[in-house]
Amino acid sequence: QLHAGRSNRPNSFASCRSPPSSPEDRIKVMKSIAHLSLFVHVILFLHRLHLCFSFSIAGRRLLPTEMRSVAGDGDGDDNGGEHGTGLRRGTTYSWTNPKLQTKDSAKQRGNHTESRIQFGGCGSILVHSGTSSRVTSLQHTGLSLWSAAYVMSYYIDDMWIQDIKCSNNELNKWTVLDLGAGLGLCSAVAAKHGMNIISTDSDSQALVLLEENVRCNCNEDNGNTSVHTLDWISAAEQADMTTNPVFEELEKYGGSDLVILSDVIYSATKPAWKALIVLLQKLRSQRMRLLCNSPATVERKRCDSTHTPASDPLVLLSYTQRRRDMSPQDEAEFFTMLRKAGMEAVLVPSGQIPHGETYMLTTLFELRWVN
Repeated sequence: QLHAGRSNRPNSFASCRSPPSSPEDRIKVMKSIAHLSLFVHVILFLHRLHLCFSFSIAGRRLLPTEMRSVAGDGDGDDNGGEHGTGLRRGTTYSWTNPKLQTKDSAKQRGNHTESRIQFGGCGSILVHSGTSSRVTSLQHTGLSLWSAAYVMSYYIDDMWIQDIKCSNNELNKWTVLDLGAGLGLCSAVAAKHGMNIISTDSDSQALVLLEENVRCNCNEDNGNTSVHTLDWISAAEQADMTTNPVFEELEKYGGSDLVILSDVIYSATKPAWKALIVLLQKLRSQRMRLLCNSPATVERKRCDSTHTPASDPLVLLSYTQRRRDMSPQDEAEFFTMLRKAGMEAVLVPSGQIPHGETYMLTTLFELRWVN
């Protein structure tokens, strides 16, 4: 009976394995297989797309949230520090392309590190920086060389090479204001090119190294150099800017031709973003006022081969995308502030930046006034 019962019981497993009996069932199975295959291909495509944008394949550097339509959002880390090594706030790591490192050198000298960096135009630049243990402090991020300083320095060095070529090998002496200069790599490059350079920072420890780095890279026959303490919030709230030492010195030169903003946009500086934009507006107002008395200015070519209006300083911002330091919303907030102030951020093509492919998460912008 048991055997008979088993033989009479339907074999459900065998029935499941049996092929569809009708053409309609076969069509349904084929459609299910096609949908499953399409789903798998879509998942693989999105995964590859994510990798392409996250790790910047083929040297394409990631852009801020405002420009994700051009090159993805990414989830990269910081690429600051000595040639892209080091920590920001002790948590944000760096990342550069290891196959594209430049031929620079660094030596440890007691509590400081001496770095010698080679440039195509001004030659060798010597920079003294703080030790790594001090760099991780939130208040002393200016004691290290971050990738944004390299990108900015390579660009302005090449910019002045092209300027000399267009001027029949005659040097045009620019007045350069470096806001948040840190160790002053950009200022040192400007000084080596013979520019009048005004370097500023609010960190007292960074100011000591900043002054030393500018001085040791400046020759006697070069332009004038000076180092000042400048707090953006205090300067923005100051009613009479003629009593401010930085603006007072700019008066002698007819205002600033170039304003350098190297790695000044991150979470710790967020309370001062609005003050920074107000400060840029005041620099433009000073230049417009002084232009009436001294109309002769140097021509400053933009990245798109147009010329900066005589009434405006050329403003360059090197920015490093740090997902562990700032959220996409915080990142977009600064660029929204710029638009509300009547300014726009124009991307400098990476092909115009020497060694730009080495620092894959750092981007260079021109900040322009729309009207």
